[in-house]
Amino acid sequence: MNRWKIWISLFSFLLTILSVVACLQKSGSGFLRKEFLEYKSVAILRFERDDSGEVSRAFASNFHDRFPQISILSGKVFLDNFSDETFNPNQLDDVTRLKIGQTIGAQALITGSIYSPSISSWFLQVKIIDTETGRMMGRSTVTFYSLMATDIREATRLAVEKLSMR
Repeated sequence: MNRWKIWISLFSFLLTILSVVACLQKSGSGFLRKEFLEYKSVAILRFERDDSGEVSRAFASNFHDRFPQISILSGKVFLDNFSDETFNPNQLDDVTRLKIGQTIGAQALITGSIYSPSISSWFLQVKIIDTETGRMMGRSTVTFYSLMATDIREATRLAVEKLSMR
């Protein structure tokens, strides 16, 4: 009888460890054109499905840590200039993209989307778009497995890290 309890305890312990390890897994991919490193300023738009702006702010902080030479135009500057306008940051037409770039002086726009297909995982997709040409300058996609999906700082850090040279 005691052996049976030991095996059950051992099995429960291993199952717990595997669950914790599975929660910490993350993966991602991305690219960044080397010409982007010559840019002086970008505007980070609020990510789609990021109602609180928490993920967008965490990404901006991590982006600044990785690319301190690039100014980030966001927050009040952006909102003051476009408060009356309605647009989807992830589906910008040429006119809106150019207008944003010219009005606030951003050479590129960074947009993103958050998807949560299940309670245990979420995806963060980030795109960097040249305001003048509309050319994709970078992209990053991160899959983050977490039961609570609360580690936003780590997920956005990984998204910035995945912006690697192609």
